[in-house]
Amino acid sequence: MASLPSVVVATGLVAGLVSAGVTAGASAAGQAAADASPAVQARVGSVVLHRCAKVPLTYCGQLAVPLDYSSAASPRIRIGFRWLPAASTAAGTVLAVEGGPGYASTGTQAAYRAMLGPLARTRNLLLVNLRGTGNSTPVNCPGLEHYGHPQHQYGAVFDRLVAACGWQLNHTWHYRHGGWVHASDLFNTAYSARDVAGVLRALRLGRVDLYGDSYGSWFAQVFASRYPGWLRSVTLDSTYQVLGLAPWYTTTVVTARRAFAQACERWVACAKAAGGHDAWALIGALAARLARAPVSGRTVSRAGVPGRFTVTVQTLVNLVNNAGFDPVVYQDLDAAARALLRDHDSAPLLRLAALSVGFDDVNYPLPEFSDGLYFAVACTDYVQLFSRTAAPAVRARQYQAALRRERPRVFAPFTIGQWTRMDQYTEAYSACLRWPTPVRLVPPIIGHPPLVPRRLPVLILSGTFDSLTPWLHGATLVARQMGPSARVVRVANLTHVTLQDGDDSCPAAIYQAFLRDPAGLAHLDTACARRVAPIHAVGSYPLHLAEAVPATATGGNAAGRQALQAAAIAVASVGDEISRWPLLAGDHDVGLRGGRVSFSGGTVLRISLRNVRWVTDAIIDGTARWNQRSGWVTARLTVHLSRGAPVRLAARWQPFAMPGHPAVITGFQGTRHLAAICPAP
Repeated sequence: MASLPSVVVATGLVAGLVSAGVTAGASAAGQAAADASPAVQARVGSVVLHRCAKVPLTYCGQLAVPLDYSSAASPRIRIGFRWLPAASTAAGTVLAVEGGPGYASTGTQAAYRAMLGPLARTRNLLLVNLRGTGNSTPVNCPGLEHYGHPQHQYGAVFDRLVAACGWQLNHTWHYRHGGWVHASDLFNTAYSARDVAGVLRALRLGRVDLYGDSYGSWFAQVFASRYPGWLRSVTLDSTYQVLGLAPWYTTTVVTARRAFAQACERWVACAKAAGGHDAWALIGALAARLARAPVSGRTVSRAGVPGRFTVTVQTLVNLVNNAGFDPVVYQDLDAAARALLRDHDSAPLLRLAALSVGFDDVNYPLPEFSDGLYFAVACTDYVQLFSRTAAPAVRARQYQAALRRERPRVFAPFTIGQWTRMDQYTEAYSACLRWPTPVRLVPPIIGHPPLVPRRLPVLILSGTFDSLTPWLHGATLVARQMGPSARVVRVANLTHVTLQDGDDSCPAAIYQAFLRDPAGLAHLDTACARRVAPIHAVGSYPLHLAEAVPATATGGNAAGRQALQAAAIAVASVGDEISRWPLLAGDHDVGLRGGRVSFSGGTVLRISLRNVRWVTDAIIDGTARWNQRSGWVTARLTVHLSRGAPVRLAARWQPFAMPGHPAVITGFQGTRHLAAICPAP
């Protein structure tokens, strides 16, 4: 929390302003928002908040709660939160909770404000960091926080680091009588829900609109089942069930088989290049190839640094799982697999894997993400393939017995051993084997379906390409468990956390309409959910210009095949960088086969290409501008060929266009005019 002076220096709201409940508290904060010089302190309910940002106006606070609610001698921990008052008269408060588990809710403040859209003017936003995250007494286990091997986040060494984190938690706090607090049990979801209820009680907010994504949706189910009286509505974004969750998580691979096929089938470039092949069979062939011999070679990191990288079958397991929340994997993997298996071209696969592992499998440092808290929750609340109450030695035997009993091809084409050695931050199959045996387990949910009263509307958003929390095996079950007031909305072609996906205008519109009238959920217009654009899956990665699929000539075009191929690779190179840019660590990148790419700007992103090689025998120079507000890309590019005059072109397209809205290209090669279209990358 920012350090602020204790003396009030404001012209409007003054220190000690007392709220007599939700109406007074909201209006006081709203007055501060409207004031030209808002107060550095404000009282909402019984809590004094300190201004920690002017734009957007934000007040920070904290509440002391027991670490162990079962003991009167428990030490206290702090729960930190941020309050963003509505810009005008408040019509309610949105309580948004992040996932992980381990992410700080306050770290996603910008995305949460964005999903409110125009409602940010009339809705307060409350962000509470769950215990162990952010500034809420963060769990800091140095061994996990500084573990530097994202491709090896599994196995005996990693499991020992997880166990050491549990031991550390059990030797950090003392009860007032002097004994150690067995705290490895105490960062559970039920206690987090009790903490948040305490914050709402202290702020005197009345009923709030609860939003949770990923693990935040797990938390939201727990909170809603225990404290429904605090809620006006619930939104579960990309959810999986708390009750009846199976420890094998086989729904991931079941969904992935369908999603990879649909991702290619629904975009013309990939569908045409694939020629009707089975996408999952291709992944199987790639898995067999990597099991025989991993692929190593030079590529570029997400920081734009060239280096050597190795792709193993274990890397492929993680790529398949990463696709559930990273559409770039759906976009690139099919074509990258064909390039390796058919043309022995490893560059696309190496480049994709390095980006995915570097972004998807590397955790943010504290305070944004707590590695220790992730396992404190996973090892305490999540169902396992062994008894959590058994001693570690017994758990190991139970785990091995479970692996032997399971059907050998349940995760085909991957073996059970390959699948369960995935990144343990995706599914903690073995990581909790040595976690301290609990003294007292507090179940997340203590009731039975229906979990919430009929009066409480529950909106469940689920992306059809989300293999981590699938709609069919996750969201639909949660809806039945929550009760008749719940409704599932399937959003086509989106991955995990629909409101933070690359094309989120539809989920945001649905969510905002729900907030305006939760009682009208049954009649909410969700037609746009069926019309979200497909992922623009890559058709192919040609090695040479002559192998590139040419753009389609239009309008009496006089250009030859070579110019049309040059146009296609130029547009593809820009589309490639647009998809990579959100995952990069800096403002530069390296082209697929060389050359430098740099990025600048904000809402209008400027992309500069210098000596970029999409194929080995042509060089692309030029600039492109992506207006992220309008969605249009405009590019002026020159393709220098190994033989023939350079091709100079202008192109315009939308990266999230529906089929039938191609990239439009005009230009020249020497004196010959070029007019063409190609699938928008």
